[in-house]
Amino acid sequence: MNPFFRRRKRETVDNIEVSGSPTFLLRTKEALELLGPTPFFSEIQRTIAVIKQGKRSGMWAAAQRPTFVVGKRTWSHSALWYAGAIAHDSYHSKLYHDERARTGSRPAADCWTGSEAEKKCLAFQIKVLEMLNADAETIAYLEEVEKNPTYQGHNLGWRSWWDYLRRRW
Repeated sequence: MNPFFRRRKRETVDNIEVSGSPTFLLRTKEALELLGPTPFFSEIQRTIAVIKQGKRSGMWAAAQRPTFVVGKRTWSHSALWYAGAIAHDSYHSKLYHDERARTGSRPAADCWTGSEAEKKCLAFQIKVLEMLNADAETIAYLEEVEKNPTYQGHNLGWRSWWDYLRRRW
């Protein structure tokens, strides 16, 4: 079947709209099921309104309905890794919305993206994955990345958009 005409489905799972292929919906449900019993799930639900299948991953925190767009390399990984990615990007949205509530205006990019914000998001991801009994290698990998998280590229201007377009996760 021509990929342009593939059927996208939309479903609400635990008060989060999920949009994508049937396989994407299934994988997202599996990840959300893992997160559901954690004490962090209500915060994740508050900061992500939509999880949508896409070519690459990124959090659109400033959208009217905060949207986590997820690339195939992320959603086709293990349910545990995908759950950690959802938690991670929900924290970007939390940082954005907390700052917006504090200032009453659109936050500067540095408050929710960039290296310092990435460290906070990785710390939250690690905390969630530890609660989900992730293996030591996964935690060690994230702790190493947390030391110098520059993989996301620029967070301002045209270079940030270019870096986003080059993502393969």
